[in-house]
Parts: sequence; structure tokens; C-alpha cells
Amino acid sequence: MKNLVRKILFPILCSVVLCLSGCNKVKDIKVTSFVVENVVLNGMRGMTAYVAVGVDNPAFMVNLSEIEGALELSGKVLGRVAVDPFTLHARSAEVYHLKAIISIEPGVTLSELAVLLDKQTLYQCMVDVSVRATLKGGVSKLLKFNDIPVKNLI
Repeated sequence: MKNLVRKILFPILCSVVLCLSGCNKVKDIKVTSFVVENVVLNGMRGMTAYVAVGVDNPAFMVNLSEIEGALELSGKVLGRVAVDPFTLHARSAEVYHLKAIISIEPGVTLSELAVLLDKQTLYQCMVDVSVRATLKGGVSKLLKFNDIPVKNLI
């Protein structure tokens, strides 16, 4: 179960970092580690994952909220994730403990999810991400990125 969470959530969190690549210092923000700490099943269609994400942020402070993502295979959304808001502290290298709610889309079967265990199939997946980035001065923008190949994130 933790492997499945890692394969779905890690690309989405990497995408959040890529979403912020508008200025030179922001381009240097890196995800340095990703560990699934705990997974709690919410019935058969979802789970709550607690993850520790190491981020090296040489740039300014950024508040991240409304973090949502979707994993698609052949144009079909298999699952969605919503991550609790958090703040990337300025000029720091920290580990952030995050809570992510993962849900499997209605109509998606376990056999469709099982194909994600094959690396080649996983590499065919695409990720859609949206995140609201708010700077220290209160300037905020909703960033949306669609069809990011998973193979570029792993």
C-alpha cells in the first residue's frame, strides 16, 4: 500500500515544486527526500497518507494551499489527491510532515490500479496539479499544470 501511495503522491508533490519554477531562485527548489510515514485506509475507495517531504528552498517564503492533483492513464483519471496547506520557509532545507487525502475515482477498479505496479505503465501516466502560491506580501496566484509525464518526475 505504501508503494502505491509513493507512486501516486510523490509525482504530484514534485509537480508542486515544478509549478513554482517562475523565477531563477524558485527553479532551484528541490525535493530532497520523500518518505511515507503512515497510511490509514478510508474504506475501499480512499486513504489518508502521512508523508515526510524534504525540501531545499533557497528562495523566498511561499505559502502553498489548495494543493490538488490527479493521476491519469490513457485520459482516464484514476485517482485524486488533496494535500493540507503548508509554508515553504525561506532559504531553508527542512522536512515537512504533510497529510494527503487520496481517493480512487468512481468506476476505477483495483485491477486498473494494479497495472501501476508495472514501471512502464506508470511511466505512461500523466499528472495534473493545481496549487495556490501566496508570497509574503499577500500576492497569490492559482497555478495549474496539466499532462505532466510521471516519467519526468520520478
